[in-house]
Amino acid sequence: MNNHDTNAFESKIVVKAKLARKSLKDIVKTIKSLKVNFYPLPEAGKARRIAALDGGGYSEDFIGITVMPARAAGAIFEQGKDPIWIEENDVEILTMEDDSRNYGALFRDLLEVKVALQLMEKKPDILFLDGSITNFAYKGIPHSLKYSLDDTSSIEEGSYIDKFLNLYQEFIQSAYKLITKCTEKEVILVGVSKDSRADILGKHLFAQKKKLAFNDVTLVNIIANGKTGFTKPIEFTPTIRELRKKIWKASEVFQEEKFQSFYLSYFILKEGGLPIRIDSLIPQKKFLKDIQKALVTYHDGSGFITPAYLTHNRAHMKQDLGQRIINYIAEEIFEESPEIYRAFFTKKRRDVIQ
Repeated sequence: MNNHDTNAFESKIVVKAKLARKSLKDIVKTIKSLKVNFYPLPEAGKARRIAALDGGGYSEDFIGITVMPARAAGAIFEQGKDPIWIEENDVEILTMEDDSRNYGALFRDLLEVKVALQLMEKKPDILFLDGSITNFAYKGIPHSLKYSLDDTSSIEEGSYIDKFLNLYQEFIQSAYKLITKCTEKEVILVGVSKDSRADILGKHLFAQKKKLAFNDVTLVNIIANGKTGFTKPIEFTPTIRELRKKIWKASEVFQEEKFQSFYLSYFILKEGGLPIRIDSLIPQKKFLKDIQKALVTYHDGSGFITPAYLTHNRAHMKQDLGQRIINYIAEEIFEESPEIYRAFFTKKRRDVIQ
């Protein structure tokens, strides 16, 4: 790039930065005009028997196939005792017919729910989930499948759509089982989202359904002004479309209204820290103060939750482990059929060039 091109590019950057600054300044002004209560954090509570879990995975796309090792890890944490760890590991091998991104995410989520159900057998007081509880009932359905799911009788057995629907059904049935068990046994279920991009609180405050120009984390950051605290829990119900009702009914899950809505609030546990989204169950309203105290009690000092941080580290699949699993599968295929290996397991050209 010569000097003329460099100067022209710098001019474009300056213009775009000025436009962005004006737009963002307007957003800040709009948010500051709101009257939002931001409450101080409570005192820490007593030590509890805590369960927490997280999931991780790795994937590699070859020319004709995707290999996805995945794992979920959870533990029971109790003061003065070593953690009791539970893990689930699995791997999926997907062809080009499959929607690897959506199928892989669902595959990992199911492993996490399986670990959560095993943790429930250890009788914890509180169960911290990685991510939003709403994902259980309102897990996304890929657009490529929606029309097919309108008429499930036409789905070919063994097809990708059939495979995805079976996995989806297993996931929501397992998730429903977890939620109902927590409610019956009074295990406090808490969803912790560390990097939420939701705009639920914003829509609630502005009483509108259209997409906002900012998300809740931005909103809370501006309201908090660097201080610790939390927003008042609000009750919200995601949009329930006819297709979702149909799947719920077929799977015999989430028919009760009390499981179709949730509480949501945001916490800043460290001065200047990022807000974390906290979800909880409507039937567990009496535990809202317990949740608030537990978040302070188990704060890791960096703005997150210690049990959730420890399970995240355990569940994370390092690149070298993921690559070893993939290489092992590739070697198994090659030994049996070099022809299949060359046709499906050849690396993509851009990976070779890099």
